[in-house]
Amino acid sequence: MAADYHVHIENGPYTIEWLKKFIDSGLSKGLVEIGISEHGHRFKEGYSTYKSDGFRGEWIKSYMDQSISNYVELIKEAKVIGLPVKLGIEADYFPGKEKELKEFLEPYPWDYVIGSVHWIEDWGIDLEESIEEWKSRDTDEVYLEYFNIIEKMAKTGLFDIIGHIDLVKIFGFRAKPYTFDKIRQNIEEISKTGIVIEVSTAGLRKPVGEIYPSKEIMGMIKEYNIPIVVNSDAHNPYDVARDFDKAYAYVKSYGINTLYYFEGRKKLPYNI
Repeated sequence: MAADYHVHIENGPYTIEWLKKFIDSGLSKGLVEIGISEHGHRFKEGYSTYKSDGFRGEWIKSYMDQSISNYVELIKEAKVIGLPVKLGIEADYFPGKEKELKEFLEPYPWDYVIGSVHWIEDWGIDLEESIEEWKSRDTDEVYLEYFNIIEKMAKTGLFDIIGHIDLVKIFGFRAKPYTFDKIRQNIEEISKTGIVIEVSTAGLRKPVGEIYPSKEIMGMIKEYNIPIVVNSDAHNPYDVARDFDKAYAYVKSYGINTLYYFEGRKKLPYNI
């Protein structure tokens, strides 16, 4: 029994036929269900949450071309006809935009909401065009700022899952060991919120070439007994549940054998 809750279908039409390609891929790899979690920045209704006068605003405008109602109706239809799918969304967190985000999310019957940090103000930390910016920054300071935002995000109560918690390592820029001593305080605070942390195989397909989170963060997750899910961040059918064998071995090496299903924003445990 297993699930993959971080799946994007945005590279095709919002049709049952396209959706089934992802579901069938997951079922063929032993999943019992998948969760679709489209990026919030795809939806026009979320503009007030994402808008910015800087680069972020321009970048978002180039992607914000869908109506969220079309997406939600597709997943609801899929459920009605018996497909094993859950309704999720991956929403970016921007400090100070909590009210706008709540208003954006509230009208819809989510099974779960993934919260992610892709931006530090107007800097898209995982965009290829940001690599030069990385080279000009103090990596340790970036890590500290990033994890402070992650902690704030967890404390809002707006999210159920933290997506790729150390996305900040995507291009291989590494913080020094003493920086993780400070990050430990963030993880301890996160543990008090009840939020679930995602273990993501997507990092294996990125320049960093390793699972999110790193061993340093994974050790803290175990220490503070934080619940986890294993996800793929698939953007095509082939990547659904990709490298889950490696992820399961990774979490089991920390003595973790319990993952979680989601339904109606409630988590339900299962063993791997």
